[in-house]
Amino acid sequence: MEEMKEWVRDHKKILKEAASALLAFVVGACLVFMIHPVKTLPKDRLLSLSQMHEASQQFVASSSKAPTLEDLLLLELARGEGKTQKNWVTLSAFVKKFGKAASFTQEDTSFGAQVQLGYGSPVKGLYPYTIEFQKQGDAFYVSSIQGFAPKSAHYQSKKNLKLADFAGYKPLDGKKEKGTSLEEVLNKSGLPNSLSLTSTKDEQVLALSYQVTDGLVSLTFERDQSGQYRLTKKG
Repeated sequence: MEEMKEWVRDHKKILKEAASALLAFVVGACLVFMIHPVKTLPKDRLLSLSQMHEASQQFVASSSKAPTLEDLLLLELARGEGKTQKNWVTLSAFVKKFGKAASFTQEDTSFGAQVQLGYGSPVKGLYPYTIEFQKQGDAFYVSSIQGFAPKSAHYQSKKNLKLADFAGYKPLDGKKEKGTSLEEVLNKSGLPNSLSLTSTKDEQVLALSYQVTDGLVSLTFERDQSGQYRLTKKG
Protein backbone atom coordinates (compact mmCIF):
# COMPACT_ATOMS: atom_id res chain seq x y z
CA MET A 1 0.00 0.00 0.00
CA GLU A 2 2.80 2.37 0.92
CA GLU A 3 4.46 1.61 -2.44
CA MET A 4 1.26 2.57 -4.26
CA LYS A 5 1.02 5.92 -2.41
CA GLU A 6 4.65 6.67 -3.21
CA TRP A 7 4.08 5.85 -6.88
CA VAL A 8 1.09 8.25 -7.00
CA ARG A 9 3.09 11.04 -5.29
CA ASP A 10 5.97 10.63 -7.77
CA HIS A 11 3.70 10.71 -10.80
CA LYS A 12 1.78 13.73 -9.51
CA LYS A 13 5.10 15.53 -9.28
CA ILE A 14 6.03 14.51 -12.85
CA LEU A 15 2.64 15.61 -14.21
CA LYS A 16 2.88 18.95 -12.39
CA GLU A 17 6.36 19.60 -13.84
CA ALA A 18 5.16 18.64 -17.33
CA ALA A 19 2.17 20.97 -17.03
CA SER A 20 4.43 23.82 -15.91
CA ALA A 21 6.80 23.20 -18.83
CA LEU A 22 3.90 23.16 -21.30
CA LEU A 23 2.51 26.40 -19.89
CA ALA A 24 5.93 28.05 -20.13
CA PHE A 25 6.22 26.95 -23.76
CA VAL A 26 2.78 28.34 -24.66
CA VAL A 27 3.44 31.66 -22.92
CA GLY A 28 6.85 31.93 -24.59
CA ALA A 29 5.37 31.24 -28.00
CA CYS A 30 2.68 33.87 -27.47
CA LEU A 31 5.28 36.46 -26.48
CA VAL A 32 7.33 35.71 -29.59
CA PHE A 33 4.33 36.29 -31.87
CA MET A 34 3.34 39.43 -29.95
CA ILE A 35 6.81 40.95 -30.22
CA HIS A 36 7.54 39.62 -33.76
CA PRO A 37 4.14 39.22 -35.44
CA VAL A 38 4.01 37.05 -38.54
CA LYS A 39 3.70 39.17 -41.65
CA THR A 40 1.27 37.91 -44.29
CA LEU A 41 0.68 39.19 -47.79
CA PRO A 42 -2.55 41.06 -48.47
CA LYS A 43 -5.29 38.76 -49.75
CA ASP A 44 -5.29 40.46 -53.13
CA ARG A 45 -1.63 39.41 -53.61
CA LEU A 46 -2.16 35.77 -52.76
CA LEU A 47 -2.90 33.44 -55.68
CA SER A 48 -4.85 30.25 -55.22
CA LEU A 49 -3.73 27.11 -57.04
CA SER A 50 -6.58 27.53 -59.51
CA GLN A 51 -5.53 31.13 -60.20
CA MET A 52 -1.91 30.06 -60.74
CA HIS A 53 -3.07 27.31 -63.09
CA GLU A 54 -5.25 29.77 -64.98
CA ALA A 55 -2.40 32.30 -65.26
CA SER A 56 -0.08 29.71 -66.82
CA GLN A 57 -2.54 28.45 -69.43
CA GLN A 58 -1.84 31.27 -71.84
CA PHE A 59 1.79 30.11 -71.98
CA VAL A 60 1.48 26.30 -71.72
CA ALA A 61 0.26 23.56 -74.07
CA SER A 62 0.09 19.78 -73.79
CA SER A 63 3.12 19.53 -76.08
CA SER A 64 5.75 21.94 -77.30
CA LYS A 65 8.37 22.17 -80.02
CA ALA A 66 11.93 23.06 -79.06
CA PRO A 67 13.23 26.23 -80.78
CA THR A 68 16.27 25.94 -83.03
CA LEU A 69 19.69 27.09 -81.89
CA GLU A 70 19.89 29.63 -84.70
CA ASP A 71 16.64 31.35 -83.67
CA LEU A 72 17.65 31.56 -80.03
CA LEU A 73 21.02 33.11 -80.85
CA LEU A 74 19.26 35.98 -82.61
CA LEU A 75 17.55 37.06 -79.40
CA GLU A 76 18.67 40.11 -77.48
CA LEU A 77 18.81 39.19 -73.80
CA ALA A 78 17.71 41.61 -71.11
CA ARG A 79 20.43 43.12 -68.93
CA GLY A 80 20.10 43.27 -65.18
CA GLU A 81 20.76 46.99 -65.05
CA GLY A 82 19.64 50.06 -66.93
CA LYS A 83 16.50 50.94 -68.82
CA THR A 84 14.53 48.41 -70.82
CA GLN A 85 15.35 48.27 -74.53
CA LYS A 86 12.98 47.98 -77.48
CA ASN A 87 14.76 44.90 -78.81
CA TRP A 88 14.34 42.94 -75.58
CA VAL A 89 11.84 40.10 -75.91
CA THR A 90 8.87 39.93 -73.57
CA LEU A 91 7.31 36.72 -72.29
CA SER A 92 4.20 37.11 -74.43
CA ALA A 93 6.25 37.98 -77.55
CA PHE A 94 8.46 34.91 -77.06
CA VAL A 95 5.46 32.58 -76.77
CA LYS A 96 3.87 34.19 -79.81
CA LYS A 97 7.03 33.57 -81.86
CA PHE A 98 8.01 30.09 -80.63
CA GLY A 99 4.70 28.67 -79.48
CA LYS A 100 3.49 27.62 -76.05
CA ALA A 101 5.81 25.85 -73.65
CA ALA A 102 5.52 22.44 -72.00
CA SER A 103 6.02 23.84 -68.49
CA PHE A 104 5.64 27.11 -66.61
CA THR A 105 7.00 28.13 -63.21
CA GLN A 106 7.05 31.50 -61.47
CA GLU A 107 8.86 32.47 -58.29
CA ASP A 108 10.31 35.39 -56.37
CA THR A 109 14.09 35.30 -56.00
CA SER A 110 16.71 37.60 -54.52
CA PHE A 111 17.01 39.08 -58.02
CA GLY A 112 13.28 39.74 -58.34
CA ALA A 113 10.31 37.97 -59.90
CA GLN A 114 11.24 35.26 -62.38
CA VAL A 115 9.44 33.01 -64.86
CA GLN A 116 10.82 29.84 -66.47
CA LEU A 117 9.40 28.09 -69.53
CA GLY A 118 10.39 24.54 -70.45
CA TYR A 119 10.38 23.54 -74.13
CA GLY A 120 10.59 20.13 -75.79
CA SER A 121 9.96 16.63 -74.45
CA PRO A 122 11.35 16.16 -70.92
CA VAL A 123 14.12 13.65 -70.23
CA LYS A 124 14.17 12.50 -66.59
CA GLY A 125 12.21 15.60 -65.65
CA LEU A 126 14.49 18.02 -67.52
CA TYR A 127 13.37 19.97 -70.56
CA PRO A 128 15.76 20.38 -73.52
CA TYR A 129 15.38 24.15 -73.19
CA THR A 130 14.74 26.28 -70.13
CA ILE A 131 14.00 29.89 -71.00
CA GLU A 132 14.30 32.30 -68.10
CA PHE A 133 12.47 35.63 -67.91
CA GLN A 134 13.31 38.38 -65.43
CA LYS A 135 10.79 41.02 -64.47
CA GLN A 136 11.71 44.63 -65.15
CA GLY A 137 9.06 47.26 -64.77
CA ASP A 138 5.69 45.77 -65.66
CA ALA A 139 6.90 43.00 -67.99
CA PHE A 140 9.00 39.84 -68.05
CA TYR A 141 11.93 39.75 -70.51
CA VAL A 142 14.12 36.88 -71.74
CA SER A 143 17.25 36.98 -69.56
CA SER A 144 18.96 33.60 -70.07
CA ILE A 145 18.66 30.28 -71.91
CA GLN A 146 19.88 26.85 -70.81
CA GLY A 147 19.69 23.75 -72.98
CA PHE A 148 20.97 20.28 -73.73
CA ALA A 149 20.98 18.35 -77.02
CA PRO A 150 19.98 21.50 -78.96
CA LYS A 151 18.16 21.34 -82.28
CA SER A 152 19.33 23.06 -85.45
CA ALA A 153 18.11 23.63 -88.98
CA HIS A 154 21.65 23.57 -90.40
CA TYR A 155 23.93 21.57 -88.10
CA GLN A 156 24.08 17.99 -86.86
CA SER A 157 25.68 16.28 -83.88
CA LYS A 158 28.94 14.45 -84.57
CA LYS A 159 30.17 11.22 -83.00
CA ASN A 160 33.60 10.05 -81.86
CA LEU A 161 35.03 13.54 -81.39
CA LYS A 162 38.35 13.84 -79.56
CA LEU A 163 40.13 16.63 -77.71
CA ALA A 164 42.50 16.95 -80.65
CA ASP A 165 39.58 17.92 -82.91
CA PHE A 166 39.27 21.19 -80.98
CA ALA A 167 42.98 22.07 -80.93
CA GLY A 168 42.79 24.35 -83.96
CA TYR A 169 40.24 26.75 -82.49
CA LYS A 170 41.82 30.03 -81.38
CA PRO A 171 40.38 32.29 -78.67
CA LEU A 172 40.25 36.05 -79.10
CA ASP A 173 43.43 37.62 -77.72
CA GLY A 174 42.88 41.27 -78.60
CA LYS A 175 45.93 41.29 -80.89
CA LYS A 176 46.41 38.84 -83.76
CA GLU A 177 43.58 36.41 -83.11
CA LYS A 178 40.04 37.69 -83.55
CA GLY A 179 38.63 34.42 -82.24
CA THR A 180 37.27 31.41 -84.12
CA SER A 181 33.66 32.01 -85.16
CA LEU A 182 30.79 29.96 -83.78
CA GLU A 183 29.81 28.97 -87.32
CA GLU A 184 33.21 27.38 -87.93
CA VAL A 185 32.99 25.39 -84.70
CA LEU A 186 29.48 24.16 -85.50
CA ASN A 187 30.48 23.21 -89.04
CA LYS A 188 33.52 21.23 -87.94
CA SER A 189 32.46 19.84 -84.56
CA GLY A 190 28.68 19.78 -84.87
CA LEU A 191 26.14 20.57 -82.18
CA PRO A 192 27.20 20.64 -78.51
CA ASN A 193 25.83 18.47 -75.74
CA SER A 194 24.75 21.53 -73.76
CA LEU A 195 24.61 25.30 -74.01
CA SER A 196 24.09 28.36 -71.87
CA LEU A 197 23.25 31.82 -73.20
CA THR A 198 23.56 34.67 -70.70
CA SER A 199 24.34 38.37 -70.64
CA THR A 200 26.55 40.67 -68.62
CA LYS A 201 26.41 44.43 -68.43
CA ASP A 202 28.19 44.81 -71.78
CA GLU A 203 28.29 41.39 -73.45
CA GLN A 204 26.11 38.51 -74.54
CA VAL A 205 27.89 35.24 -73.71
CA LEU A 206 27.40 31.75 -75.12
CA ALA A 207 28.94 28.70 -73.42
CA LEU A 208 29.04 25.30 -75.17
CA SER A 209 30.07 21.92 -73.77
CA TYR A 210 31.13 18.87 -75.80
CA GLN A 211 31.48 15.41 -74.33
CA VAL A 212 34.27 13.77 -76.36
CA THR A 213 35.75 10.28 -76.23
CA ASP A 214 38.75 11.36 -74.16
CA GLY A 215 37.37 14.19 -72.04
CA LEU A 216 35.20 17.30 -71.94
CA VAL A 217 35.56 20.50 -73.96
CA SER A 218 34.15 23.86 -72.85
CA LEU A 219 33.99 26.78 -75.28
CA THR A 220 32.96 30.34 -74.42
CA PHE A 221 31.92 32.86 -77.07
CA GLU A 222 31.07 36.54 -76.93
CA ARG A 223 28.96 38.36 -79.48
CA ASP A 224 30.79 41.11 -81.35
CA GLN A 225 29.38 44.32 -82.81
CA SER A 226 28.50 42.59 -86.07
CA GLY A 227 26.36 40.04 -84.24
CA GLN A 228 28.82 37.16 -84.66
CA TYR A 229 29.80 34.96 -81.75
CA ARG A 230 33.57 34.53 -81.46
CA LEU A 231 35.60 32.25 -79.23
CA THR A 232 37.05 33.96 -76.15
CA LYS A 233 37.91 31.00 -73.92
CA LYS A 234 38.63 27.30 -74.38
CA GLY A 235 38.90 24.70 -71.65
